[in-house]
Amino acid sequence: MLNQDVIKTTIGKGFADKMEEYIMDESPSMRFTRRQMIDELGCANFLAAYRLSKVLKRLKISTPLQLARFDPFSLVRTRGIGETAMYVAMCILDFNKYDPVKWWGFNGNETKISTMKHNAIRKAKKRNQEL
Repeated sequence: MLNQDVIKTTIGKGFADKMEEYIMDESPSMRFTRRQMIDELGCANFLAAYRLSKVLKRLKISTPLQLARFDPFSLVRTRGIGETAMYVAMCILDFNKYDPVKWWGFNGNETKISTMKHNAIRKAKKRNQEL
């Protein structure tokens, strides 16, 4: 990753400062700057991280442990959560040493996340229970 001085010199101080702003700030254990998301989490979709952050606040999830205990199917059918936001959630779990595959409960025969989201939304609309 480029260091702060190189970014300030080439792109500008405003952009360098933005890289150090928190994009997710749920709790001390789920607080990430844009730079940390790139370096530590390995994902850089800040819009998806922002959307996930809003949903986690609404669901009162503030730690990786709470996220790991939360049902991924309920999270995926929540309005505002798409495949990319689920990817960010899985990166957070992986960074905190939780197994995202185990979180989903996959054993190899299941469908992909996009199909699960489609099916979950369709079922929720039938029951009129979308979160």
